[in-house]
Amino acid sequence: MDRMIKESVAALFCYVIKLDNKDLDAERPLFCRYMKQDFDMTREESDALLNEVMQKDYNIDTHISIIANALYNETYAKMSILKQLNHIITKSNLEDDDYDLFDKVKEAFFPKS
Repeated sequence: MDRMIKESVAALFCYVIKLDNKDLDAERPLFCRYMKQDFDMTREESDALLNEVMQKDYNIDTHISIIANALYNETYAKMSILKQLNHIITKSNLEDDDYDLFDKVKEAFFPKS
């Protein structure tokens, strides 16, 4: 499960990077710092994961669901992901689709009763 959650978080962040054709090299340090902070991954592990996930096609809804289910009772971890996602989104090329995705993730993490 640990590998799956890491890959799903990476897929989420890569989706945003691809969505707006953001500069991968500019986003790489943020990604690596986040993965070290929240998943205790080394720079080399984070780089390898980022490169691997950037090459894949994936269903983002599946990965959002994996994250939401894995972190069901971990509010801090979900908020940390949302904070990082927001940071990547606002860094450059802000589009409406970006915040549609943010809202989708937020709703999956914190469904309204």
